[in-house]
Amino acid sequence: MRVIGSERWVHPTVLVVTAVAFGGIGGAVVAADDGPSSDPSGGSATIMDRFYVATDIGVSILSNVKIKDYTPSPGSLEFGIADVEADADAGVAWNIDFGFEFNDMISMELESGFYRNGFGGFSSGEFTTDVGLSTLVVGGDGNFTQIPVFVNGAFDIPLLEPETPASSSGLSLKVGGGIGVVNVGADIDSIGAADLPGVFAAVDGSSWEFGGQFKVGLAWQLTHSIELGIEYRLMAVSGANFGPATFSDPILVGIADVETETVLTQAVQARIAFEF
Repeated sequence: MRVIGSERWVHPTVLVVTAVAFGGIGGAVVAADDGPSSDPSGGSATIMDRFYVATDIGVSILSNVKIKDYTPSPGSLEFGIADVEADADAGVAWNIDFGFEFNDMISMELESGFYRNGFGGFSSGEFTTDVGLSTLVVGGDGNFTQIPVFVNGAFDIPLLEPETPASSSGLSLKVGGGIGVVNVGADIDSIGAADLPGVFAAVDGSSWEFGGQFKVGLAWQLTHSIELGIEYRLMAVSGANFGPATFSDPILVGIADVETETVLTQAVQARIAFEF
């Protein structure tokens, strides 16, 4: 599946999000360097010590994908759709974060990643016509994908302080959230109509949409530069446009612009962060 092909343009919001992220980090650098500071081992900390990179990997749980109804034009050979709801199998969720620490408790991140969930069949839905005939939507094989680009704010709440200033061990609660854009895609074929054997439809498309997320987790400072943790996140996307559905029979007119309602994804991930 082409989630982002060479022919696709990048949504302008992506550029805005990126500019805001690096503008904020630049401002933070100036503010953070007002005076000297020390690291836990007694050495002088620099601005570069405030940057970190982290990666998260785990299980993605995509809620049922609800497709907006589409009514065919009167007198056409089009099919419409009504009450279509697609299930999704548990999948994989991977994220990468580039962050800057304003202080020991507040940081800012630029984040991206990749989510993939297998298509799990249709729990409901019908193909319809303009004269009131309908047949159940059945079958289908493929997957859903998501590529987020977020600017996050993150907060560390200490739960277990290091035993000594020079000690690296410590436990903290991490709470954060962000906004940005998400590329939501679907690549599903072999979609059948119960009363029309041998006729199949397919959907293969994606779109950039507005999204946001909330995340919370526990983090253990393993060394001065390595942090391990576990994290839960809830990501919401305003909707998606998968483009037209096409039929195997060229006589049938494709369904224009298969659109979804809000897309919700949960993830449980293991996390590792490296400080510079």
